Amino acid sequence: MQTKTFMMSVIKATALALIASLAGVLLFALIVKFAALSQTAIKTVNQFIKVIAVFIGCFFSVKGKLGIVKGGVSGALCTVLLYAIFSLMSGSGFFSIEMFIDILFTAVVGAISGIIAVNVRGKE
Repeated sequence: MQTKTFMMSVIKATALALIASLAGVLLFALIVKFAALSQTAIKTVNQFIKVIAVFIGCFFSVKGKLGIVKGGVSGALCTVLLYAIFSLMSGSGFFSIEMFIDILFTAVVGAISGIIAVNVRGKE
C-alpha cells in the first residue's frame, strides 16, 4: 500500500509540474515573440519556469512521509519528460551534459519542495 501511495504522489506531482511548465513555456514563448530578449535571458527564465513548476507540482501533490524523496524523484522525472517532449518537437538530440546537470538541479529543487510541502501541509 505504501508503494502505491508513493508512486501516486510522484505521478501527480510530475504531471502537475509538467502542466505548469508547459503552460509557463507557452506563455513565455508569446512574450519572446514580441520582445527582443538575449539567449541568456531566455535560458534564465526557462530555468525559473522549471523551478516554479516543480515547486507547484510538489506543493500540491506531495504529502505524508518521504517528502524529500518524492520531491526529488518528481523533479528529476519532470525534467526527463520535458527534455523528451521538446527534443521530439524540435527533432534534436536528447542526451547532453546540460540535460544531466538540469536533472540534478531539478531533483534538488524537487527535494526542497517536497520537504516544504510535507512540513507546511502536514503529514496527512
